[in-house]
Amino acid sequence: MLFLNEVAPNIWTAAQSLRFLGVEVGSRMTVVRLPSQDLVLISPIPVKRGDRPLLDALGRVKYLIAPNLFHHLYISEVQAMYPEAQIWGVAGLNQKRPDLRVDKTLDQAGSFENVLDYLPFEGFSAIVPSGIQAAHETVFCHQPSGTLILTDIAFNFDETFPFSTRVAAQILGSYQTLRPSRLEKWSSWDKDTVEASIRQVLAWKFDRVIPGHGSIVETGGKAQLEAGYEWFLGRSLDLSMRV
Repeated sequence: MLFLNEVAPNIWTAAQSLRFLGVEVGSRMTVVRLPSQDLVLISPIPVKRGDRPLLDALGRVKYLIAPNLFHHLYISEVQAMYPEAQIWGVAGLNQKRPDLRVDKTLDQAGSFENVLDYLPFEGFSAIVPSGIQAAHETVFCHQPSGTLILTDIAFNFDETFPFSTRVAAQILGSYQTLRPSRLEKWSSWDKDTVEASIRQVLAWKFDRVIPGHGSIVETGGKAQLEAGYEWFLGRSLDLSMRV
């Protein structure tokens, strides 16, 4: 059964178990309700027929978002439940999932109803079983609640995760800290482009950060993300960019 956790006014999350390279990392869907009462589902997870009343009570499911090239696995089955919902995906999703009807490509900055802003995060890559792959991630910021919504550009694994996850996170540098892991640090070669992207993100006004994997950072998220990317880039970010 789908369990929706209200994080802030008009924002809910739901999580599922997910293993990556044999380690439990979990996966989180974020649901945002727009002023029109339309719902945006970012990184949809499996939704059963019996779960539909929970979502329908919040509003109308209008947008299904694949925020990078890795979080798209369940979009087709959610769209089967909501056939009028639009699929918005990142560059390259059409080639990776030709079976999906992608209504809009997230290839430039924009906003849903002037409350949920989004921005492509360029230059970021990840190591996956098939090799190094560009993530083409889009990040989101819910301005009314000051909430940043990420997928794979930063993690926050803590003591609530299994022992094996904690050990792996400590080895890879993403334990009890909001930042990417060493896998992304090693695979993202274009650090200048990444820096330009994170500077645009840090220009947003936010305090809370919802990652796709790991625990939510309720306060101080901007400072933690900035510090995490200074580690990632191996250089200082201009603190005057912070707003």
